[in-house]
Amino acid sequence: MPLGVTLLELRRELRAETGTSMNPAQGTQAQSSLDIILARQQRELWDAYNWQHLKLWLDMGLTAGQTTYDFPEIMLFDQVQNLYVASSLNSDWKRLTYGIDPWMIKPSGVGLGTPARWRNVVGMDLSVSPPITKTDGQFELIPAPSTDDMLLRFEGMAPLNRLVNDTDKCVIDSKAIVLFAAAEVMATQKNEAAPMKLTKAQNYLRRLLADQGADKRANYNMGGNHRGGNDPDRSRRAVPYIDYIPG
Repeated sequence: MPLGVTLLELRRELRAETGTSMNPAQGTQAQSSLDIILARQQRELWDAYNWQHLKLWLDMGLTAGQTTYDFPEIMLFDQVQNLYVASSLNSDWKRLTYGIDPWMIKPSGVGLGTPARWRNVVGMDLSVSPPITKTDGQFELIPAPSTDDMLLRFEGMAPLNRLVNDTDKCVIDSKAIVLFAAAEVMATQKNEAAPMKLTKAQNYLRRLLADQGADKRANYNMGGNHRGGNDPDRSRRAVPYIDYIPG
């Protein structure tokens, strides 16, 4: 799997795949567009699948009675696939269900126990008008931890490298990134070979996923908020299956 390929090389490969000039001095504006497309294709591939080579675990301690916590800097909301809780160092991990509805919290507040559910908490900056939604989110657990001995384990993917400077390196297979980017560029150019390029990209991605054992991320389903874990209240929500291939 060609990982760690620089943006400079990705751009060169994309020019070759689309049959455009290999001279980097030509078309500075076009170069910026190609960079944006390459970066977006990497993001879409990163978003769509659980890449095994990017698997990341992270543990943090919990505080008795505290329900809201900051996400770790290296494990933000869009990276999280599952959360697990252990009531002590010697206990087994139990997976938390994603999603907290208003009716789940009694008027008297959140009780104490072993957390069973979690959700993303949206923060607002009220010092300006109109208020601004904060991007450094927090997460909430219910019930609140009953002791300080509990541990939380994050299961997710490593952060996505940016592709802005020539020396920035991709963390997703470079061939997949380039092929999907080429199909998009050629479709915009109304090139008759664009469908063939897209088919080539999709076939390569299928082989790549099969070889690596990666699966689709169930974190983001339109119409629902299921994010992993057995949800006894899932029947209340519409969670359609979306078959997604980037491009």
